[in-house]
Amino acid sequence: MKKPVSTQENNGKPFSSAIQAGGFIYVSGQGGLDPNTGQIVSPDLKGQTNQTLHNIQSILHEAHATLDDVVKVNVYLKERSHYEEFNEIYGGFFSYPFPARTTIYCDLNFDILVEIDVIALSPKGRMPQ
Repeated sequence: MKKPVSTQENNGKPFSSAIQAGGFIYVSGQGGLDPNTGQIVSPDLKGQTNQTLHNIQSILHEAHATLDDVVKVNVYLKERSHYEEFNEIYGGFFSYPFPARTTIYCDLNFDILVEIDVIALSPKGRMPQ
């Protein structure tokens, strides 16, 4: 059984912000966009990374989970030179044992500098209503 995680960000869009299925929460790619306005929150990597991870936290919260439940992270960076700075910011959100992670360098939509998707463990027996 799969069930969408209800958030404001996915209203009217042809995809779910997250799907809860098989004991996991699959969060769609999130960027440094304000979920209310759809606008990029900052021109720099730090501001966009912070917003991206806060967006993910909000989606996980709707599914009764936290960043501590994340087991896999895919990171998409626009610039290879942002890797070290990204790691410093990222390290402030996750703790040991860190999730498995893949980092890819690519062009991103909306001129964002970072996009992140995650897979998290779904809390036992709690599906969103």
